[in-house]
Amino acid sequence: MTNKTTILENMNVYALLNSIGEGLIFADNDFNIIWYNDTARRILEKIGPYVGMEDPQDFIGCNIQKFHGERQQNILAGGPFPHSGQIKLFNRYTAQIVVDRLRDHENQETGFVLTWRDVTEYENVIEEGKALLEEMYTPIIGTALDSALLIALTGTLTEDRMENMKEKILQETSKRHADYIMFDFTGIGETFEETISFHLNQIVEALRLMGTESIFVGLNPKLVQHITLNGIALNVRTFQSFKQGIQFIWKEKGYHLQKISD
Repeated sequence: MTNKTTILENMNVYALLNSIGEGLIFADNDFNIIWYNDTARRILEKIGPYVGMEDPQDFIGCNIQKFHGERQQNILAGGPFPHSGQIKLFNRYTAQIVVDRLRDHENQETGFVLTWRDVTEYENVIEEGKALLEEMYTPIIGTALDSALLIALTGTLTEDRMENMKEKILQETSKRHADYIMFDFTGIGETFEETISFHLNQIVEALRLMGTESIFVGLNPKLVQHITLNGIALNVRTFQSFKQGIQFIWKEKGYHLQKISD
C-alpha cells in the first residue's frame, strides 16, 4: 500500500493529464481558462481561427462562458455537476463535453474541469450513413416512358423522412421533366400517422403546381382500411398495382402495347 501511495505522490500530474486521450480544459472559479492538456490544444488549434485566435495559447485567461449559450452559462453558475452534453461549433465541429467542479484536499471548490471529446468525424460518418439510407429508402426509378417516374416506398414513413423525400422528389421531377409520378406503397406497412398523409398531400400539391400528376399504387387492404377508418384524405388518383398505373399513363399518352409478330 505504501509503495502504491508513493508512486501516486511522485507522479508527474501534467504528464498524466497529457497522456489522456480526451481534451481537458481547466478554469478557475471565475471561469477563466488556466491550463489545458495536449489533446485540448489540438482541438483549440482547429476552432481558434473561428474566434480570432490563431495560437491556442491565446485561450489562456479567456472566460469559458463566452463560448457557451445562456442555458450553459446558467449551468456553469449553479450546476448541477457533473453536467454532460453535446455541442456543435460553427456548424462544423461537434464535441461531447462534461463539466465538473474541481476541489482541493479540503473539499473546497477551486474551479472547473471541462472534458472535451471531438466527435466531428464520428458525426459526419453518421450523417453520411443517414444520407445513404435516405437514398436507399426513396429510390426514384425511371420507367418505359421518359415522362413517368416511379417512387418505390419501403419501410416506415416518418416526418423527417418525408421532409427529405419531398425535396428529392421535387428536384428529380424538375430535372427529368416528369409528367407523372407513381408512388408505390407495396413496401409500406399496414398503418401510417395522419401527419404523414399531410406530407404526402403537400408533395402531391407541389407536384401539381409543377404540372405533374401523382398516382398512388400498391396500397394494401389493411392500409386502405386504416386510411378510411381514420378519415385520412388522400387527394390523388389510385390504382391497385403498378401495372394498372402504368397502363393508365400509357393510355393518357396515347400509347398501347402491341405484340410483335414472330
